[in-house]
Amino acid sequence: MQLSPSNTKSRTSGGTAHLLPEERSRCSFDHDTMVNILDGSKKVTTKRRWIYGSVEDVEGPLSDSRKYDMDRSEAIGSALEHFMSVHQDHFDRGYIPEDFEIQLMQNAAVAGGYPGYGLFLSTVVGQASGQQLGWWLLRSMQCQITGCYAQTELGHGSNVRGLETTATFDRASKAFILHSPTLTSIKFWPSSMVSATHAVVYAQLEIEEKNYGVHVFMCQLRDENLELLPGIEVGDIGSKLGEPSIDIGYLRMTKVKIPLNCMMAKRQHVSEDGDYVKHGGEGGADSKKLAYLTMMNARVTLAGGAAGALSKAATIAIRYAAVRKQGFLDAKEEEETIILDYRFTQYRLLKQLCFALANKLACNTMQTKMGDFKELASSDQPIPDISELHATAAGMKGYCCERTAVGIEDCRKACGGAGYLMSSGIASLEVDYKWRATAEGDTVVMLLETAKFLVKSVAQAQSGEELVGLASCLSVLARPDFDPGSLVGPKPLEPHGWLDLQFLSNLFEARTVSAVDSATKAMVAREASHPMEPKRAAMAACTLQLMRAGECHVSFFLLSCFKQHVEAVADPACKAALTTACALYGLTEILDGSMWSGLLDGADQAAAQAAVSLALDVLRPDAVGLVDCFEFPDVVLNSTIGRADGNVYEATFEAAQKSPLNQTGGKIPGWLERIKPFLDLDYLEMRDGEEGAANLSATPTVTDTLTANPAVASKL
Repeated sequence: MQLSPSNTKSRTSGGTAHLLPEERSRCSFDHDTMVNILDGSKKVTTKRRWIYGSVEDVEGPLSDSRKYDMDRSEAIGSALEHFMSVHQDHFDRGYIPEDFEIQLMQNAAVAGGYPGYGLFLSTVVGQASGQQLGWWLLRSMQCQITGCYAQTELGHGSNVRGLETTATFDRASKAFILHSPTLTSIKFWPSSMVSATHAVVYAQLEIEEKNYGVHVFMCQLRDENLELLPGIEVGDIGSKLGEPSIDIGYLRMTKVKIPLNCMMAKRQHVSEDGDYVKHGGEGGADSKKLAYLTMMNARVTLAGGAAGALSKAATIAIRYAAVRKQGFLDAKEEEETIILDYRFTQYRLLKQLCFALANKLACNTMQTKMGDFKELASSDQPIPDISELHATAAGMKGYCCERTAVGIEDCRKACGGAGYLMSSGIASLEVDYKWRATAEGDTVVMLLETAKFLVKSVAQAQSGEELVGLASCLSVLARPDFDPGSLVGPKPLEPHGWLDLQFLSNLFEARTVSAVDSATKAMVAREASHPMEPKRAAMAACTLQLMRAGECHVSFFLLSCFKQHVEAVADPACKAALTTACALYGLTEILDGSMWSGLLDGADQAAAQAAVSLALDVLRPDAVGLVDCFEFPDVVLNSTIGRADGNVYEATFEAAQKSPLNQTGGKIPGWLERIKPFLDLDYLEMRDGEEGAANLSATPTVTDTLTANPAVASKL
């Protein structure tokens, strides 16, 4: 049956073709102007559109719902082949992507693609010497070699210092011997491990039985025939919760010999005589800062990926909610209601959209700051203190990835039964994203890293040091009797006043100060009551307070970045829409967040709820227009219900017809034959059964039926 989308329901049309165009006609701002604001500049928009455009002509199973029915081997091979073929022409002309372009490439992926552009590449850039970059960088960027990041072990995750893999200096051969000495030392979880030709391996450096701590080594895994090299054992770890198109594997090494030059040598090297040589004296402050920049880049990239993933989920869910009709609001029951017009649906979806915007703009800010630091480093100028930036990047990775995992699932649930279908796109997005909440640093671990910086800042303020950046708000805690509530100022008497960004900023600042104050006092009390206890044990005992303090700081940072971006917008219509979106982000955190005790009471919560209703009324006409500004091509979303044209019912039925279970060529499915022995075939042969025969003869009574079926009668 040939389907024909239209504005009217029929046997071949869902009748929704007009709904999204009508939504877009109500939008209050100019599309291109808003797109440039969200991207950061026209230049970035041009580059992003070029990158996104590279996948719009994708054909075959990756272009539609058939992608979700591939077996793993086919999915992995198709994803890698697609990535290589899309980029090959650009590689041939010498194209090398910048950091922000790699993030855009990840957002534009139609499948798992090539994870080596993530931590593998950033490790090479951040840890390799100039000579090593000459060997590895261009080949890595142009996929002439493929790489994976081999840090995590079967028995060790975020505790990097506890890694067991060894790299022992061998004086006789003037080489390193990489070895997995225990079962728990096997490298486990690296993405693209099976398909990688090389790995950056984190291992304990040992020279003449002296341990020098964890260092990074480049290890070749496969030869020119793609056979594994001697001593290398690689395999896939098995099916996972999501992302079937990415191979995640293990690496077991048995005394693998690699050249001395394969130890990453940007900050140190080992001579042929076995001397361990630090570059720049003991490394120097700037050398350590550069090491932090590499780690920060990885964490901000993950946070930026969270913004992209939640933006996709919000796009699918909001478009579907603007098309799907369900229930009646009027007594006549003549027209069903668009589900985006239900208040709670508006709240749950626009809440996620506003968080995605906050995260995206904060990542733009972080990328700009890190770019400034990298420029200073490349020009050999002194690098300012980056401890706050490092702490914030850690917190953003933990907080934003966790919030995104939860947010995608809420968007999926808001789609009702349609969100259960893999062809919806949002179901696969939800399971594919989950691992990022724990990868490269669990949420709690990351937030504790932020909290350590905050507690240290309080100690610095109390010792008379001047605090800078967003942490300067903690300077007031130098006074032991300071009341964080005094930072809030007069609270608005009317709900509209709760939409004021400066008031919300003051409120978030007060919450951060209050949460950090509570965490600091908890630490002080613990250390006083357990004077012989190590500081780490005291932190472990105060984890909950410290984690909440980290959350408050990160959300304050997100709101501050959002507010700064809004204030810089010149276009009145875009500024108005983003001001409301920023306010809604803050208000949803007030209603659903924690640590407001002592700052807000019941009446304040009621006022915030009333303000949320005002914000939702303003943003409802802009909902579809805002998600359109992410400009995700349909082939990237690969969603039957999140299509730009709104023809969701046609797409859903067409996807159902493509299900492998329906490709029988008119034959009875094999699995149906397996239940045939259990069926009453005589009854089925009657076509309409006894009930049909009853139309042609006297209707049997209940007594007749029970008499003919004594086994049934005995049960009654």
